[in-house]
Amino acid sequence: MNKDQSRQDLYMGMRVNKNIYNDLGTLVIPNFTVLTQKDITLLAQQQIALFDDDVEPVAIMHLVDSAIKEVKDLFDKARNGDQIPFMAVRDKIIPMVIFMSNHPKLNQIFIHLEQRDEYVYRHSIGVAILSKLIGKARGLDEGELFELTTAGFLHDIGKAKIPLAILNKPGKLSDEEYEMVKEHTVYGYEIIRHSSGISERYAYVALQHHEREDGSGYPFGLKGSEVDIYSKIVAVADVFHAMVSKRVYKNPVPFYKVLKEMSDNVYGALDPAITLSFLKRIMDMLIGNRVVLSDGNEGKIVMVSAHDPVHPVVEVKGNYIDLSKEQELHLERLI
Repeated sequence: MNKDQSRQDLYMGMRVNKNIYNDLGTLVIPNFTVLTQKDITLLAQQQIALFDDDVEPVAIMHLVDSAIKEVKDLFDKARNGDQIPFMAVRDKIIPMVIFMSNHPKLNQIFIHLEQRDEYVYRHSIGVAILSKLIGKARGLDEGELFELTTAGFLHDIGKAKIPLAILNKPGKLSDEEYEMVKEHTVYGYEIIRHSSGISERYAYVALQHHEREDGSGYPFGLKGSEVDIYSKIVAVADVFHAMVSKRVYKNPVPFYKVLKEMSDNVYGALDPAITLSFLKRIMDMLIGNRVVLSDGNEGKIVMVSAHDPVHPVVEVKGNYIDLSKEQELHLERLI
């Protein structure tokens, strides 16, 4: 990569503030486009140089809203047909998701996601981001992380075939309605299989992300090694994000209760090594964050154990409290 190309890469994730044309006067990048790696490569191929005056930072809230709109459009295409335009996913949506996943204050992104309606769309983004975090904690390389992020993003695409009245029902689903929702795994598998240019592995993640280690999942009741590792990672991300999210029929489960429940069930339905890696990664990201404890005191997370990540060491008014040894205390919420 030459020096000029390297400098152009610094603009990835920023937004152009005017139309960008080539020497022939052909529009290459429309105004307000958030630049992805594909855009940067295209500009290099067209020998178009960008300068600081051509771009501007994108507020992360705007990026989240743009991503949700792209997801909605994708689901609409899946709803009205039997396939999706994978190139748009690969070249436009996933780079946006990866950019968000690298944001230094990731909790702000999840807070903004929760302020939007249409759970299925924001859930796709949330699970993709969380899957990437888990994959990174498990030592996956960049190519594998891109695949995993894409698989996480597409895991619920089959819900495009579930009636919106059922997906958005404010009350409890009937047994018949629940059985219909469970079919989204098979629908997702079929949609991805029928779409050109998509790895079959993504189809299996859509099919398997509700399978469980103990065989209690669906659609086939697979166990342990019968389930693809990407499906296991996406399953952990899916469970966590579903629990912490506000939905039409339930309020989010308090943050600590989600961590505690996942920790308590680490040797149950979900893969234990993946679950522990995830909990440790989430808690490591919170080091330095201020929290409220169950006794009402405010403190700051200062240390996290790999063996018991949900019970960190918290500094409260100059005193250090090891929550693993103070079982009557726990994290209540983040500030």
